[in-house]
Amino acid sequence: MATQIVPKKSVIPGAVPTSDQLALGGISINHTDRRIFARNPSTGEVYKLAGAKDAPDRVWIFDADGDTTYLGYFLYSDVPSTGSIYDAESWEISRTIFAADGNSSSEASATGAWSNKSELSYS
Repeated sequence: MATQIVPKKSVIPGAVPTSDQLALGGISINHTDRRIFARNPSTGEVYKLAGAKDAPDRVWIFDADGDTTYLGYFLYSDVPSTGSIYDAESWEISRTIFAADGNSSSEASATGAWSNKSELSYS
């Protein structure tokens, strides 16, 4: 009969196993953060073996509405529990309004929800 290997697991956001919680050479999975941790059998150090990026990457969205162009971003770490990036509470949004001749007539930025981009106070 084959030996079944069951790694340690967690569903607590941000949880990282300690060296006391992992055997030498052991692994642990954080399902919420989608990360795998391992304990080095030589040094005993616990380190991230694979999974979600630590650096906060940006999600960019572009929208054109008549003579107004919107460019917005937020950080992956701000993805809401709904999973829809449009539901994120905090966006940094820039707005550019173009004159009839196609030249930019005003540029401004604001922070707010993407769904309210035309109602924000731009400065």
